[in-house]
Amino acid sequence: MSIDQRRSPRVEFFLVPEAHEQLPVWVIKPQSLADARGGVVVNLSEDGLQILTAAEPALDAQHYELRLLLGEDEGVPLFSASVRRIWTRQLSKIVQLCGFEFETAHSQAEEFLRTQTAQITARKWVRCVLVERMTALA
Repeated sequence: MSIDQRRSPRVEFFLVPEAHEQLPVWVIKPQSLADARGGVVVNLSEDGLQILTAAEPALDAQHYELRLLLGEDEGVPLFSASVRRIWTRQLSKIVQLCGFEFETAHSQAEEFLRTQTAQITARKWVRCVLVERMTALA
C-alpha cells in the first residue's frame, strides 16, 4: 500500500457562484504543475480577464504565468500568458474572484480565450493554473 506524499494536491475543488446556485468545479492539474494554483476563467474583456480560485491560500503575488488546462493528459499543449493581478474580491469563505490584465498582447492563451468567449459566458469555463512569477516583464 502506497501513501500519497504530495505537498500540493493535484485536484482543486471549489463552488462557483452562478445566479442563485453554487456550481461545483474541479481543476485537475498536471503532475508538473501540482504546486500551481488552480482556477477557472469566468469572464474575458478587452482589458483583461477574471479568474475564480479557492480563497485559501490567498493570491498575494502580482505577477503570474497563466496556463490554460485544455485536457487532463500531460501531452495536451498548455497555452500560456503573462498576467498581472489588479484586484481580488472575496466571494465567500472558500472562493475568491481575481481580476488580471495581460502583460503581453496577443499571447497564445489570450488568442485561445478570445475564440472561446461565447463558451465562457455560457458557463463552459476554461480551467487554468496560475504560476507565480517573481518580477514583471521588462
